[in-house]
Amino acid sequence: KKAGAAAPESEETPESPPPFFVPGCVRSGTTSLRDALRMHPNLDCPEETHFFRWGAPYGTAAMSRSLSNNAVLKKHREIDGITEPEFAELLRQCGSRAELYTRYMALYLQRKKPGAKRWFDKTPQNVYGALLAASSMQRSKFVHIVRDPINVVASLRIGRIVKVENLTGACNYWNEAVQIVSGLKRAYPARVFELRYEDFVAQPETQLKLLLDFIGEPFDAKWFAQLNTRQ
Repeated sequence: KKAGAAAPESEETPESPPPFFVPGCVRSGTTSLRDALRMHPNLDCPEETHFFRWGAPYGTAAMSRSLSNNAVLKKHREIDGITEPEFAELLRQCGSRAELYTRYMALYLQRKKPGAKRWFDKTPQNVYGALLAASSMQRSKFVHIVRDPINVVASLRIGRIVKVENLTGACNYWNEAVQIVSGLKRAYPARVFELRYEDFVAQPETQLKLLLDFIGEPFDAKWFAQLNTRQ
């Protein structure tokens, strides 16, 4: 590509349903929400991708190392059914994160849920690239689930999934995510939906219906008959 040339945003067409992202703070219920949304016949989401997490520009060696050499992300791709040679070729062919998402998700859906027509991404740490995601994928939407910060910090310090012993660090997982999404809401108020984790646990069907209305998908209670948010 020539210097200064705009990279293609994606291979989406205006007729295709726009994707949506579930960024935010870790330990806030993003996984539970993802698992619930996966029950919808038209939706699917891979394991966490982290494509928008790191600040190095797409196509640089630093960005490629961050995505290619991370053991957790390699495991995620294995779960998704994407081989490492396939991923390396995607990195080589694609000119932007948006294009990488489009091609990766098309391959993922083909292998894991061919009946689904719409992908979404649940990577909390992608919140750090939320503005880039919004501007480079201009039809995308964002779903932010917010949990009581005291419970988030307690969970981080206990560290069953992610352990953050430093109190300042644990607090800023929540503070920074909320501040970034606050800015995203000011920039794109019609593209951000926010729900409280506590409301989702207490009234999952009510909250899911509101969320699905926001992204323009139908709701049928039978799809979520096996959902248990109080485990």
